Amino acid sequence: MRITNKIGTIIEDFDSWKEAFVEVDNEKHWNEGRSACSLAKHFTSPNMMDSYGIRDLKEFLGLFGIHNVQFTHGEIEHESRFDKYRGKGRMQDLLLWGHTEQPIVVCVEAKVDETFGNTIAEAYNKKKKANSNANKRIEELCKKFYADTPTSSVCKDLRYQLLYYLAGSLKEAVKVKGALFIPVLVYHTKAFNKAKGDENYKDYIRFMKSVGFSRLDNGERFLYRNVIEGIEVFSSYIEIKP
Repeated sequence: MRITNKIGTIIEDFDSWKEAFVEVDNEKHWNEGRSACSLAKHFTSPNMMDSYGIRDLKEFLGLFGIHNVQFTHGEIEHESRFDKYRGKGRMQDLLLWGHTEQPIVVCVEAKVDETFGNTIAEAYNKKKKANSNANKRIEELCKKFYADTPTSSVCKDLRYQLLYYLAGSLKEAVKVKGALFIPVLVYHTKAFNKAKGDENYKDYIRFMKSVGFSRLDNGERFLYRNVIEGIEVFSSYIEIKP
């Protein structure tokens, strides 16, 4: 499997992952103990061909009954565009393409204790440039997934980043006509703050329920499944502890 950044630079190990990240993102986002650096360590240790990250993804996919996944290629900081508006699409921390009996796309969201950002209502009410279409995008997403408005009681307190994440990732699965796995990988580094982490977990659970995901009973494992636009969508909140 080959992993690159979005401009094609090949990643071979942790050091080249950092170089590829800095090529397409701000270097200030690369810090020991935070999400970008932790993701790189997870998917380059002990080596790129058989990393702990790939093992963990395959383990959780197996809990959904998806076995023998072969990943063909991946891309860090991949932009998933899902509408006609200008501006950035959903930036995937890591996107992996693979196949079993059918194609599968894995869109990874990496966290330590970084929040999921503004609520939908906060994002909607935030001051914007005069020519911005940001509010139209939010309105359309709320209409699509909730048949409601951004300031309704249904939507307003949910985290917009999670809605954006789902919309962009779903588009990637539609492109390949395959299944979608959207794992949130939470790294318990020395920088991890439990109180912040607990709030993130609550936000994730609230969002999964809001868009109709069913929780599969598997003890302490957090497994969610849904079918959206004919696409099977799986999600897990995976805590990576030392």
